[in-house]
Amino acid sequence: MTGQGPLPGRGMPPPVTGQGPLPGYTGARKKRGVSGCLIAAAVALVVLVVLVALLMWVFRSPPAVGDDSPVQDGRLTFALTGTKCPKPAKEALVRSCRLTVKIDNVGPEARVLYPGQQKLLDEDDALHGGTKLFDAAGKEITPIRIEPGGSFAGAVEFELPRTAKPAGFELHDSGLSRGVRVMLS
Repeated sequence: MTGQGPLPGRGMPPPVTGQGPLPGYTGARKKRGVSGCLIAAAVALVVLVVLVALLMWVFRSPPAVGDDSPVQDGRLTFALTGTKCPKPAKEALVRSCRLTVKIDNVGPEARVLYPGQQKLLDEDDALHGGTKLFDAAGKEITPIRIEPGGSFAGAVEFELPRTAKPAGFELHDSGLSRGVRVMLS
């Protein structure tokens, strides 16, 4: 008997002849040129520089101003009218400082003045948030709304460690504002 069967292509796969790819072999990868790696490195460097610049801009310190008053942050203008930081008692763990201020809202929207948004800066650049707010008569009040074109006269009280020495204040229009620093002379 001679091998007679159906012709290739009619129901049967064609015969494999010659050298073809080995099963499971995908071939050699194409090599990237040096220029592709340099472009990738340049893009990564640019992204890194932009990221560092953005972080420096976000976390920059507010501008420092001398004892020149008034100063403005956002829509609030702060005029410092007095500071009082008496020496603490011998047994006291904290000392209280009071900043007397007149604040004008020069913006088109009302602002709420919270004592904790205002900061006292000590000699070591540590910030201490305000703890109490007082009206012009010296009565403790809750945070106050200052209408557009309106003003507030009163004081903000700060508490800091007994050994800390006040160096200035950081005044803010809101909790998210950059603030402006007024240094004590």
